[in-house]
Amino acid sequence: MSDDFGVRWWRTDVSTRVLLSRDGLSEMFAMLHGGGGSRKARHPFFIVDKALKGQAEFNQLWEQGDVFAFDATASEPRTGDVDSLVRGLHERESEPDIIVGVGGGGTMDLAKAVGICLKNPKPSAEYQGWGFNMARGVDVWVMPTLAGTGAELTPIAVLRGPEKKLGINTPLVAPAFAVIDPALSKGAKHFNRFYTMMDCYFHHREITISKTSAPDAMADARDGLELARSVLSRDLSNYDGAVAVASARASVLGGSSSVSGRVGAAHAISYGLSNSAPTLPHSVAVTISMLGLPDLYEDCGAYSETLRFLETNRFPAPRARDYGVNASHVGRMVKTALGMDKLWLSHFGDGWEKIVTPEFIEKIYIKIIEA
Repeated sequence: MSDDFGVRWWRTDVSTRVLLSRDGLSEMFAMLHGGGGSRKARHPFFIVDKALKGQAEFNQLWEQGDVFAFDATASEPRTGDVDSLVRGLHERESEPDIIVGVGGGGTMDLAKAVGICLKNPKPSAEYQGWGFNMARGVDVWVMPTLAGTGAELTPIAVLRGPEKKLGINTPLVAPAFAVIDPALSKGAKHFNRFYTMMDCYFHHREITISKTSAPDAMADARDGLELARSVLSRDLSNYDGAVAVASARASVLGGSSSVSGRVGAAHAISYGLSNSAPTLPHSVAVTISMLGLPDLYEDCGAYSETLRFLETNRFPAPRARDYGVNASHVGRMVKTALGMDKLWLSHFGDGWEKIVTPEFIEKIYIKIIEA
């Protein structure tokens, strides 16, 4: 690993305490058990990506008494998943004082949502959005095993709800603590390693051209964009330690830049796609969206770079129809995308409503479905 990995490289102030580690699991368990400066042992509940089963370095996680295996391949976290876990934890004699999420972005978002909903009375779907008066939840610690989502720092827990895919958006959702150990991504599949970094690239690309992002966020996004580009310009089929460090750095910048930065049109379109196809990963949905928006992104090079990154890693351009998205979903997708006011404002600025009409969005989705 590079010698400067331990030096802070993000500008934006974040509420999450970040531990940069080369032995992340051991350090985390030491702190949970009362070491590493902690005053007393914690009583954790673990939410762990099911894909980590069978990877020897994660065996200690599965030996814990209180662990929930989240199948991130079946669906992104749903409001029903959150509510079920919260009910179960409330029924215990003693509730955990900390939720630990280990995995990719979906697993970390599920942990963040459970942590805050444990201390708030309504079903999680009623907190999807912005501006809700919420109490602070129990502490949430996260440990990413995929680099690129930025969920280790973001004050957002993205959920699929009965009506929409939308995050619980509040500073109180940000993890209390994040353990960043690049080597934990060693067992990731080529598909996951590539597409998660594609999502990171899109986060940075959209924030750098945003009309509403703060200066620090844009500076972090520019640095993250260069890192993501360098990673995606390589064949990622095999694990490489130096690339893992660069990926982890890009992911942290994706999280920090999202605190006061905003993504745009590609993400707005992706939410409609994701909400119509439970097995469509978010990162693939954003890639499909980018490829459906050449007129909006070619000036900044994102469209052509997306094609180049896919070619370098020998992946065909993903298609929405391969995930079951068809013309019958267009109405619902248009409604979802129209509700992304803040993202459209980010992309187009004031007056976005005159551009982003139902007809405008419908044409985009029809083009995507027919691709």
